[in-house]
Amino acid sequence: MSTPTTITIEEADLETSSVRADLIRLVEAFAVVSKVTLRPGHAKALDELLQTHPTVFLFLARESGGRAVGYALCQKTISSFEGAPSVNLHDIYLDEAVRGQGIGRAMIASLEAKARSMGCRKITLEIDRENTGAQRLYTALGFADGSSDREGDGCWFWRKMIGTD
Repeated sequence: MSTPTTITIEEADLETSSVRADLIRLVEAFAVVSKVTLRPGHAKALDELLQTHPTVFLFLARESGGRAVGYALCQKTISSFEGAPSVNLHDIYLDEAVRGQGIGRAMIASLEAKARSMGCRKITLEIDRENTGAQRLYTALGFADGSSDREGDGCWFWRKMIGTD
């Protein structure tokens, strides 16, 4: 039996090349699990975009030795209906070996704290209809289906309202 590793959540600096390399490695692992074929030149294109996109931010989960084992890639956006900023959780991924330890919850808690500090009224995400494990987690954390059309295949749009006024 292996000893559990301490995991920390950090808001990562996308200006740091090693941070971008960690994220790209994790995105590539996520693509394999999701059966997504990345386009040729993906890593270089993503690296360049991460350095220039004005609204993207990142949380990394790191083992005590420094290895990144998960990420939450987010974008600050606006909610036209709320007339306020919001955050979209674009991706969240954890290496299989560290799942079920509360790390996803901790990453979302860090995201929610940042969203509140930015004056956001809600957090949005998209979720695959077949990903029941993630649906249970998001429901437990206060997210709900934000779409009215529940027919067909594909993804659902979920949201969590966080504003107080």
